[in-house]
Amino acid sequence: MIERKALLILIAAAAFALVSVPSVLFNNAIKTYFSFVGHWSVANIKPSRTGLLPPLRPRAERPDEPPQPELRFVKFSIKLAGAKEVKISGDFNKWNPETLTLTRTNGKTWEALVPLPPGRYKYLCHIDGQDVLDPLNPDTDFEAGRKVSVLVVK
Repeated sequence: MIERKALLILIAAAAFALVSVPSVLFNNAIKTYFSFVGHWSVANIKPSRTGLLPPLRPRAERPDEPPQPELRFVKFSIKLAGAKEVKISGDFNKWNPETLTLTRTNGKTWEALVPLPPGRYKYLCHIDGQDVLDPLNPDTDFEAGRKVSVLVVK
């Protein structure tokens, strides 16, 4: 028969093994993760937008949840027969035409659907590399010394 003291030592050793083996595996996994993350340069990560949020509307069906931004879907549509590429830049995409490229839906029509909060937006069309006012929108304004089209989202 095993003595009581030896039995307690055996139980303690088994408990120690059961606790230490998973924690060693967990510790190795954490070291691997942080060595991977440690190679990133955090200084290069910058926010792409300012802290402005679109207008928020409360949820009627779930009042306990935070309000959601109110967005409208705006369709940009241009009819051009011979265009090879149509892009839109405006104050909603920081005047970067590469972020909004219209797609050809049929032979002459170029379209894009963009979610925007209510407000007044200035924009320009870029047709085959040339800056052009929206031919279907007569509303214009000036931005940085050039004439641009204006869109009001209600």
